[in-house]
Amino acid sequence: METPTESKEEKSLWKTIRQSVLPVKDTDHQLVKVSKNTGFAIFLILFSCVSLALVSAIAFVL
Repeated sequence: METPTESKEEKSLWKTIRQSVLPVKDTDHQLVKVSKNTGFAIFLILFSCVSLALVSAIAFVL
């Protein structure tokens, strides 16, 4: 018997985040796909910078 976390088509964490932030559909125009991919890259960069800033601030306080 399969548990809910064990599905036949397990998605990687990367694909799960990618689909939840800006999902790219097959029916999207090519320019829209490029814009969504660029937006996702910018999202990752900003998320990484904010995470690094928070970790640095916490480490500095401790």
